[in-house]
Amino acid sequence: MARFSDFPPTIESLPNDLLIEVLAKVAAFSFTDLVQAKLATKEFLEASSHGYIFQHASLRNFQKLLWNNNPEFWSFMEKCNNNGNPETLYQKGMLEFFTYCREASGMAYLKLSAQKGYSEACYVYGIILYTASSEDEGVKFLKICEAKLGFKLAECRRRVKELVRYLWVKNKISLSKKDSSDQRGCESVVKNCCKKNVRRIGWDGNDEDDYYGEHTCEACKWNEEVSRFCNMLRTGSYDML
Repeated sequence: MARFSDFPPTIESLPNDLLIEVLAKVAAFSFTDLVQAKLATKEFLEASSHGYIFQHASLRNFQKLLWNNNPEFWSFMEKCNNNGNPETLYQKGMLEFFTYCREASGMAYLKLSAQKGYSEACYVYGIILYTASSEDEGVKFLKICEAKLGFKLAECRRRVKELVRYLWVKNKISLSKKDSSDQRGCESVVKNCCKKNVRRIGWDGNDEDDYYGEHTCEACKWNEEVSRFCNMLRTGSYDML
């Protein structure tokens, strides 16, 4: 005769904390699966409103849903934002700034995400500040991103590009051309040394490249990183298929 302990536990017998943890893992992988889980049992439905789930949910695996007209999806997004989810704050900021051309709102969302240490938000927020003549503040966030990723900006650039390809980019930014005789911030002794060094390694759209050259100063390095992001916006396209 089987003992009670021989039977696997049912969902009804699981503690609420464990149900919440399970739903958070589901939300990190698929919004659709989260909806299905909520419909599966009363216990999942009751646990699904916990802020922890919205705080840790991820849209990285289903970015095409950014163009979803389902009110339930956007309600889910807002709950994530209200619970301080750094990833959805970043994606909301990207939509607001680059697609809807609401720059103040977009910057506010990106800043919130960046302050939580989300690397892609640090990268984009830093670049926007840099192009807006707030170079020191912009570099501060770019360096945070660089440090978090082990100085592999190419990895962050690749992730940002994955999102940009799903955006309808209407609001583009650019790096104002500086007077070539203006050497402020350039630590090179020989004129245009940094520029030659960067050109030698090439800027051909290769997003896997992190190397700037041994003689590239900080000012030239960040100018080229910002230029690469601006090129990404110009060549990127939206894909709603």
